[in-house]
Amino acid sequence: MAEASGGPVPPRTRAIVDLAAICQNYRRLAALAGRSVELMCVVKADAYGHGAGEVSRALFDSGARHFAVATLDEAVGLAEAGLESPVAVLFGLAAGEEREAAARAVRPMINSLGQLERWEREARRLGRRLPCHLMFNTGLNRLGLDLHGGSAGLERVDESSNWLDFEGVATHYAAPENFASGQTGEQAGAFRRVVRTLRERGVAPRHMHTAASAAIVHRRTDDRVRADCTMARPGLALYGYVLRAVGRDGAPTAGLRPALEWRARLSGLHDVARGAAVGYSASFVAPRDMRVGVLSVGFADGLDRRLANRGCALLRGVPCPIVGAISMDLTVIDVTAARGAAESDECVVLGRQWQTAQGISDLIGGVPYEVLCGISPRVPRQYVQTGVPERQS
Repeated sequence: MAEASGGPVPPRTRAIVDLAAICQNYRRLAALAGRSVELMCVVKADAYGHGAGEVSRALFDSGARHFAVATLDEAVGLAEAGLESPVAVLFGLAAGEEREAAARAVRPMINSLGQLERWEREARRLGRRLPCHLMFNTGLNRLGLDLHGGSAGLERVDESSNWLDFEGVATHYAAPENFASGQTGEQAGAFRRVVRTLRERGVAPRHMHTAASAAIVHRRTDDRVRADCTMARPGLALYGYVLRAVGRDGAPTAGLRPALEWRARLSGLHDVARGAAVGYSASFVAPRDMRVGVLSVGFADGLDRRLANRGCALLRGVPCPIVGAISMDLTVIDVTAARGAAESDECVVLGRQWQTAQGISDLIGGVPYEVLCGISPRVPRQYVQTGVPERQS
């Protein structure tokens, strides 16, 4: 941080990540999943914007031993960050990535017969069995080995078992938070049939996993979802959020704590007369004489433009509405009610003591994922343990 006569000046904008909250969420989810279930911690997309390296090391120190990312590049990044733990690549490998993945002991999720054949080919080239997980499409109809092709896919899996170590078999639910739909039960039934058929063919993976965050939280008493499962894949819930249940009441967060707070510094203050326009395109016209502050954060930092004239920031304990368009690097807020507002004051844009990613997503008609993942890499992350600063990246 830069130094000023009054002491350290915070950066123009920063995201403060509470690693203790993430580890507490991990322990809470482990309790919800049950003692017989291991957790595969999903840290893709830079741990949903929280910082994959720092988050993974903290989770490892808390007992996590399985991790998942979206791409081989993300798996390589974790290894280079010092994580010594199995890493699964959820979407499998692109053609040509097999050699590096094998060298780094990555566990691909096999989502197609093509991926299966290429991974087996790499095992044969090396002359040793390679680990992987099998992902089956039971109704999401996005990725996964298809079931509607009869037994051909399962026969191909059986043929590959001499060269491939099927550590796990998995599926992904489309809407486990939606109790108004029977889709989750149908998917769970299809998955059980796959597992039964694999076992009949002599393929017995150590881990069966279907539940991601919403299923861990909302379906924890659903025997159809829990049956046979020895692993679960929390992602969003590690960071303090879970999609709201539909068609059933219930605690929305199950004791989870949002782990990220986003702040931005005031870089200027102006008095604006009634009738004057503020910001690009004059989308806001002052209804009265007012004082505005210029926040050093904009859409290039990940602040969604849909918050223009709708969102707020918290300054000196006072909600200050965003006025006018959000520009690339700056955002204007009405600070009239924030008595004594001064240049270099920090505002809270997002945080559990103010407005969470869930609250922002409600305003823009989105989901918490996009709010957290949308925070730009140019926003520095500062790591703390429940308020105690540790390091910055």
